[in-house]
Amino acid sequence: MHMIIGPGAVGTVLTAFLRHAGEPVRLRVREEDVQDLQGSSHVLVDRVRGRPPVRVAKPPMSTQTDFDGVETVFICVKHPDLPAVLDAFPADIPDTTTIVPCLNGVGAAQRIRQRFPGSHVAPLTVMFNAQLLEPLHARISTKPNVLINSDDKALLGLFGTSGLQVQRVHDEAAAWGKLLINLANGICALTDTTFHDVLANPDLRAVFVTLLDEATTVLDKSAARYHLPVGMPYQAYRKLLTHGGNGAWWLEKYRHGLTKSSYPSMVADLRAGRPTEIDELGGEIVRLGQLVGVPTPANARVVKMVHAAEAAPHPTPMSARDLRDALA
Repeated sequence: MHMIIGPGAVGTVLTAFLRHAGEPVRLRVREEDVQDLQGSSHVLVDRVRGRPPVRVAKPPMSTQTDFDGVETVFICVKHPDLPAVLDAFPADIPDTTTIVPCLNGVGAAQRIRQRFPGSHVAPLTVMFNAQLLEPLHARISTKPNVLINSDDKALLGLFGTSGLQVQRVHDEAAAWGKLLINLANGICALTDTTFHDVLANPDLRAVFVTLLDEATTVLDKSAARYHLPVGMPYQAYRKLLTHGGNGAWWLEKYRHGLTKSSYPSMVADLRAGRPTEIDELGGEIVRLGQLVGVPTPANARVVKMVHAAEAAPHPTPMSARDLRDALA
């Protein structure tokens, strides 16, 4: 049995593909979400790249965190909800249970290992872009693939031939690389734009390069390895962003199937007045920069502006030029 904690966009997608692979799944949900989820009889994932949708029967749901007979626990919540999830865990996690955090960034796995020493933790890096359309109905706007930092063949093979591609990684380099690309999320949130806008608009590309320059300097100084999910080293990607016109957009479209409608969940979070994960993205770069003595004024400014937008009743999106000027 496998447990999915959190039926958001990522949890819905993983549930659908696990069930499609024939794996037994149980959804762990919050009491306040039960009524909304009861109206759904199926889990549905639309795929915008011409592939048929994934439609499976809704698995059993529970509001209790019981690991009895559970082989794998996929944590599919946002960072602000992680402490409550961990508080509900049993004091002693069974040796037969593997915890798979699916959150952005690198901090979730570290927090779990610190809270539950000796537990089996296998971080999963989500490489697809997904939006939750309604309860247990999500849409994937990129190729469905994930990276798992584990040598466990059973875990790596869970999704079988379901259509979700799994790649094994051996360290945090891929997670750091994804975090770097996710620095675009704050840009999208502040301007209410898509990934296509960030890669095609000259002002937003310039902001993205500024954030990446700071972040890669911090990671180089800290000796943290990172692999950008774009198939090239950072300096080559930087040239593409600064001198390649829309080349970075076409690269993402080719490699990951990015569409013009793809946007990060941080955009939806701000629209809905929910807390964002900016502290685990740009905030992680700011904290690490402070540790190694590298200034990160642009990332710190974006973090501050996103928090200000979170606190506003109806945040007004910034123009691309205003955001660039604010970070100049």
